[in-house]
Amino acid sequence: MNIVNLIFILHALTFFRTTDAQSKQDKIDELIQAYYSADCFSGVVLVSEKGRIILKKAYGIADRELNVPMTTDMKFRIASISKPFTALIILQLVDEGILKLDGRITDYIQDYNGKKGDSITIEQLLTHTSGILQNLDPEQEAIQERLPHKLRDMVRYAEEADLYFEPGTGFHYSNLAYNILACIAEGATNKPFDQLLAERIFLPLEMKNTSQYEATGIEKNLSKGYEYKLLSGYENAAWFDPSYTVGSGGLISDADDLCKFDQALYTGQLISKELGNKMILPTKHGSYGYGWELSKKVAAGRRDTISIISHAGSVNGFGSYLARIESDSILVIVLKNNRTDTYISPAYAPVIGQEILSILYDEEVEIPKKSIARHMGYLIGQYGINQAIEEYYKIKTVDSERFNFEESELNMLGIELLFKYKMTEAALKVFEINMLEFPHSYNTYNSYAYVLMQKEDYLNSIRYYKMGLEVLKKYPQLNRGESILKDAEKAFRSIEEMESKLKHRQQQ
Repeated sequence: MNIVNLIFILHALTFFRTTDAQSKQDKIDELIQAYYSADCFSGVVLVSEKGRIILKKAYGIADRELNVPMTTDMKFRIASISKPFTALIILQLVDEGILKLDGRITDYIQDYNGKKGDSITIEQLLTHTSGILQNLDPEQEAIQERLPHKLRDMVRYAEEADLYFEPGTGFHYSNLAYNILACIAEGATNKPFDQLLAERIFLPLEMKNTSQYEATGIEKNLSKGYEYKLLSGYENAAWFDPSYTVGSGGLISDADDLCKFDQALYTGQLISKELGNKMILPTKHGSYGYGWELSKKVAAGRRDTISIISHAGSVNGFGSYLARIESDSILVIVLKNNRTDTYISPAYAPVIGQEILSILYDEEVEIPKKSIARHMGYLIGQYGINQAIEEYYKIKTVDSERFNFEESELNMLGIELLFKYKMTEAALKVFEINMLEFPHSYNTYNSYAYVLMQKEDYLNSIRYYKMGLEVLKKYPQLNRGESILKDAEKAFRSIEEMESKLKHRQQQ
């Protein structure tokens, strides 16, 4: 082979690699743009493959009140992606002989009086196998998270609670376990946890935009967080004091700094190779190592499975996801400054991240459309059910390509209106539309009949339950699945109960 041919081949290989990466970049961008157009995503996405960033892009708004556009240098509350950093601090102290993986809580917090404190190990805290309480119950947490806390205050919440199981015999994710780890690190070094993070990780890696968030500090380029409510749209996220999440989820960061963190984990500059390897070994009780969620992916066209090292985060107004595939030097970062309070088109950061991974491995990913149910929910909250129904038919006539009109859309909307907002009449109208739109679907009749039963309109409820059962018998190929069969069994029982109640009424 002469030198000219060799140069041509190398040039061709470079071209094909470039166009392949460009193709993936375009597909990922198309996916995120679709989420943004559906009003489900605002934030930053960074994707790196073989050490080269193939996409780093901002989407949406960083501050909705001031209409500040999102930029790639925006900071986000990364929530539980803080846990790998806490785990790394602990492992560094193990490397230095200051802590031991088999050391007990009471070895380091001597006045700890929670259950099994003398047997729960640091390793069990790291791997969520300690049995310690995850969080306070939602009502209590909504109060306490607004108040300033010292780490020892957080430890007391664990002390006062029962264990989920005997330490080392199960898996249950625990934020409080990571608060305890941060408290142990402070006690062992006589340094505040934010100082440990800065000295041991952020400064060595030049992560200038990452820190333990402080409530009173002015943070340049920190995006605001928002919550999406079905009936009212976007609202400012509920405020909480960041001291409540030290160790478990209190960091702010940006995409570039998280990329630096990823690259440092390959070099071994932060931790010994032995502990670095143990960090990503799953416990026998769950798919979790030392601060990392561990999973497998079977990719199209690959005989072997792909190991994914990842962590997700979710906190008031923010969602995040970081995934690493060391075998292929892949990094995916998804940072959102919006979170949803509805199950309709939630666009969770981990789901988006996993779809990006699928694109990187040449798998087909469905591009999301705007949710008609979500759109109607907002209209119901602002203008009422009748105007929402008018809008439904108008959009279906003139703009149906941009919206998702699957049966599940209206069914989810009706369920949320009924159970979450107690809007029985609105739910009934939504289910009625769905029944008319999908007359061969058993589920639509079942949902409609259920609401009538709740209204004690037993005659009509029985009628529609029976209509649904006839549809199920006539169109079995369109109504498959274990859940449908279970619903049909419940329908028979509901019919019997209502017939009995009607008979009782007639006898009175």
